[in-house]
Amino acid sequence: MSDTKDSEKKMPAEKEIVMDKTSSQEAPEKGASETPKAPTDIEKEKGFLGEVAENIGEDAKMVGEKGTEIADMIVDKLKKGLSQAYKAGAKVVDDLSQAAQEYAEKYKAESEMKKLEGEKDELTSQLGQSIFKHHLAGGRFAESFFNKKEIIGQFHEIERLDKKIVKTGKQLDKGKK
Repeated sequence: MSDTKDSEKKMPAEKEIVMDKTSSQEAPEKGASETPKAPTDIEKEKGFLGEVAENIGEDAKMVGEKGTEIADMIVDKLKKGLSQAYKAGAKVVDDLSQAAQEYAEKYKAESEMKKLEGEKDELTSQLGQSIFKHHLAGGRFAESFFNKKEIIGQFHEIERLDKKIVKTGKQLDKGKK
């Protein structure tokens, strides 16, 4: 039994296997290490890495410049789009304002026309009542009746209203064209 215990404890002398604790791989034998690199190889690697770092720096600079150009293009397009939207909006507002003004004038003129016609109807009715009252009183319609101040005033007022109605009608016709 002592032979098995001794053999278990001892490893073969020819090749000692050592496990690397960090990677769970066999470590190279103690006597067999990698050959050191020559100083020129190290300098080549440093030069290569320097070039790579320089290329990355240049590329990053180009990406930054392109990003700035793209951002400027986007801002310019946004400005142009907003300017066009403002112009279109302003035109719509102007058109709407003008149309509203035209409608206001049109309906004001129509309203004025109705008012004038109402006044004329009232005056005509008053004139008719004056004539009818004179007739009921047994009066004759001599020229003197139509020369009364009251009757002449009503005729003149009706004539004035007729002129205003014609003028307002022409304004309405102008607005419809």
